[in-house]
Amino acid sequence: MRVDSLGELCCPAPVVVATVDGRFVTRAADGTLVERRLTAAGVQRLRDEVVGTGLFVSDREVRLELTPAASPVPHGISARAFRVWNGARTVTVSSPVLQQSEEVFYKPSPARTQLDALAARLTAPDSWLPVTAWAVEAPRPYVADGFRVVSSAEPVGGSPPDVDAIDWPFTTSIADFGEPLGATSQVFVPIGPGTRPLRCAALDANDARSARGAWERAGAKVNDFPDGAFITVLAWGAAGSGIVLFAQALMPDQSSCGDSY
Repeated sequence: MRVDSLGELCCPAPVVVATVDGRFVTRAADGTLVERRLTAAGVQRLRDEVVGTGLFVSDREVRLELTPAASPVPHGISARAFRVWNGARTVTVSSPVLQQSEEVFYKPSPARTQLDALAARLTAPDSWLPVTAWAVEAPRPYVADGFRVVSSAEPVGGSPPDVDAIDWPFTTSIADFGEPLGATSQVFVPIGPGTRPLRCAALDANDARSARGAWERAGAKVNDFPDGAFITVLAWGAAGSGIVLFAQALMPDQSSCGDSY
């Protein structure tokens, strides 16, 4: 199962990922990712907890309904997306996430209340799963086995190093690295729309380190995100044009740019 948090303006971010082999990854309050490992019995206990809610029989979107005469200030609303393997297929259920002060504007929703409570339990699994459910109970930093490197050709500022200055360790050039992402791709990254389709390449952890090292040796600034992702900007082509490259740490349920999430 997976739970993604979707901000008001952009991009789902994993909050919980649990796989059948016992890997259990959660996002901490500071945005870092930590991993624990469940026993086989712990996986079954988690499955029973999630599927037993009865919320994941079919795909659905839980919607907000205004109370009579309510007039909240218009703004974007965050949401969560749950993807759960129910034994036959993956079921997707999404639900809005409100600030407590905004609840008065909307009709009560039992499903949303249940989903909020489930998300709280899943992000603090050691508060309710017994010791016997854990093969490794103490959380440790999540170390990704691989990365998606998504590139976008777009205007850039400053004076980043030129693409041609990079001692690139791969045979395919940076400008053509990876495959174009289709319009229906579910790969979301916090970079601009680009002047041509986004491209994506899946790298193992060693190759991702090699790519980063090449950028840094050329003088590119590489910015890190709490969840292990990193991003850089290179100059390319005409003045003011460049390539933004975003390396996104793959989660245990992901393997490539072709994954559905």
